[in-house]
Amino acid sequence: MVAFFYKEFHNKLDAKNRVFIPTKYRDQLEEGKEFIILKGPEKCLYVYDEDTFEKISEQFKNSNDRVAQRSFFSQAIDVTPDKQGRVTLSADQLEHAEIKRELVIVGAGQRFEIWAEENYDSAIVSMDKLTSLNDFVF
Repeated sequence: MVAFFYKEFHNKLDAKNRVFIPTKYRDQLEEGKEFIILKGPEKCLYVYDEDTFEKISEQFKNSNDRVAQRSFFSQAIDVTPDKQGRVTLSADQLEHAEIKRELVIVGAGQRFEIWAEENYDSAIVSMDKLTSLNDFVF
């Protein structure tokens, strides 16, 4: 099964740095598989299911760019949601994404992203302002 994430969910970080992963996203996780969390190039976290992460990893495994390999693989953290559907974010991840309490979980196709709410609000552009959408057929 290929995971496909869409929709936007508003949430809060709890006192133990845990975030609730929406059921819609957890249901796409195969039994015994994990999510992989990476720092995104923007001030957010990228979250992949294990199978998609492995496919994306191939680009780095086959690269001669040792710096890119090191940067990509060293920061990957695998997490399994607990019985309530929560995952714990590390202090380093929270700092990178500037997440204090309010956050947004955003589907982005083959991954989903975790953003501090204020950063997401300033980064998102309404669809009517995206000139790049001219290349897509609706």
